[in-house]
Amino acid sequence: MKINKYLLLGLMFITFSVCLLFSNFLDQYIRIFTWYFLMGSSKGKDIIFFGLFGLFFILLSFFSKKIDKISKSGNYYLKIAIFIIMLSIILPLSLEVIIRLNLGLDIFTTFVIPDPNYATTSLLHSHIFKSVVGSIIDSIIPSISSGIYTGSPIASHVPWIANVIVIILPTLFVVFFLSLKDRLIPSKILLMFSSICTLIGIVDGNLFATPTIIGIYGILIVFFDELYFDYIFAVLFRNKRMIDCFIERREKYRLQKRNSKLRTIFKRAIPHITLFLIIILRLTLSLGCVDHEYYEVDLIEPNLNDLDLNSGLDGLEVKSFSYEDNKLKIKLDSNYNEHWLTNRLSKVLSNKCSEFSLSWNGYSFLNKTK
Repeated sequence: MKINKYLLLGLMFITFSVCLLFSNFLDQYIRIFTWYFLMGSSKGKDIIFFGLFGLFFILLSFFSKKIDKISKSGNYYLKIAIFIIMLSIILPLSLEVIIRLNLGLDIFTTFVIPDPNYATTSLLHSHIFKSVVGSIIDSIIPSISSGIYTGSPIASHVPWIANVIVIILPTLFVVFFLSLKDRLIPSKILLMFSSICTLIGIVDGNLFATPTIIGIYGILIVFFDELYFDYIFAVLFRNKRMIDCFIERREKYRLQKRNSKLRTIFKRAIPHITLFLIIILRLTLSLGCVDHEYYEVDLIEPNLNDLDLNSGLDGLEVKSFSYEDNKLKIKLDSNYNEHWLTNRLSKVLSNKCSEFSLSWNGYSFLNKTK
């Protein structure tokens, strides 16, 4: 009966994912919920989220008893997953730096390719892995929906080592599935949710993306504080069987570990400390690595015949411009929202340069809508 419920849930999620793929009327309703944990969400991320949830449930329906017989614990596989996640974060951030050094651009900028399809990437929101996956998707489904942003134009600048993501993703999924071993329902659901968010975040945004942050936080809660997480849900839903299971596991854990109370408190605090540190690092980069006086835009291979900067840049106030190191450097007024300016420049500079970079201004999100 339990296996049948898993299978039924899995088929429901897969069916819903397929409906999202081939229709648009559900987008406006489902995005109300997915917007908060998938970083604004998009059609592609919604489809992947529900599809992977369905796949997890279907695999559980067939293999839950088999993985319970594996000698290694669920946390053993979760340790492997955490190690792979760390590598998956370090690699694209390193490649972001390498790409900018190769192009002679500042590290703390957003790299933009306006044509033929708009694509961006930066340390704060990396699309290195997404460009690799997107190129594969574009080659398989050339007529991919316009609502699914693949980021494939960036792939031409990405070093070959980034192709390792095609191995990382299935490996991580399998390890995440094995880490579900011997867990109660609340922890299983949280771990599946966190695993999917992490997989999506690694591809789309990397470390500082909302899905990645939420995913890492949830994974660490399961790893360091699983017992008490299950206990909260057991009490909340007054499930006596789960409460009894919690008491039994807690006593078994105490006999095995014999940790001091202080050490136990510290371990339980690790997920919250990690979350705090990631947020602080994100804010430090976005607010600390900026120039409040102006935006700097570096145009690569500019078409000077199509650019008349003396009269402005299509309504954007140009403070100054110069031609250095085969790049056209433009300084724009800082009184623009960074996200709005990035989109505007991609249209204004279409067919006027091959790529360009834009400096950050995290403060612009606080009080500027345009």
